[in-house]
Formats: sequence, C-alpha cells, structure tokens
Amino acid sequence: MDIDINKYNHRKNIATACALLACLTVNAYMIAYTVQMDEYIEYGDAIKGVCGAAIFNCIWGIGTIVASLCMHMEKKEHQKKLDMVATWTVHSNFALFCLSIAAAVLGHLSFVALTEKMDALMANSSAGN
Repeated sequence: MDIDINKYNHRKNIATACALLACLTVNAYMIAYTVQMDEYIEYGDAIKGVCGAAIFNCIWGIGTIVASLCMHMEKKEHQKKLDMVATWTVHSNFALFCLSIAAAVLGHLSFVALTEKMDALMANSSAGN
C-alpha cells in the first residue's frame, strides 16, 4: 500500500489545528473566568497575561498550519518552505506547552490562595457566632 504523503500531511495538520482550537477555547475561557473573579483571586494579571500569550501562540500555530495546507510536499519548490513552516509549528507548539504549564501553576497557586481566604472567612464567621 502506497501512502499519499500530501493526504497524510493534510490530515496531520488538520488534527493539530483541532487541538490548537481546543487550546484556544480553553485559554479564552480562563481569561473570561479570571476577569470575572479578579477581585477574589490572586495572580489574576499574571494568569491573564500567560493565557493571552497562549492565545496569540495558538493563532500563530493555526496560521502556520494553514500555510502548510496550501503547499504540496511533492513539489520541489515547496519542500524548503514546508520545512520552515514545520519548524515554526514545532516552536509555537513548544511555547504553547510551556505557557500551559505556567497557566496551570498560576491557576493552582490562585486556587490555593482562594481556599485559604475562604477558610479564613469560615473561621471568622464561626467565631462570630
């Protein structure tokens, strides 16, 4: 069975674009949540900054995928461009991976701080009764 390299490349890129769209949606939700809860959570500005950078990175990654879908791997003139686009996609996905870890750490720290605030409020309200 011969594999059509262009068909394989297009399917792989579309799957990657779907994952990037899911990541874009999650980061947009995190920014909306942080804006709503800004007065209650710690590190709100940092979370918004990291998620905003992740959103721009997702958009860049989707742009590189769209660029690669416009090219054919079998054409000699497209091969160097495809290699460059693939390198950009790898770099943007790695940066997105790092930003996602940073957002998870900031979210955890924010949740721990919020839990401590809620525990302190519960202790104050039970001491007052």
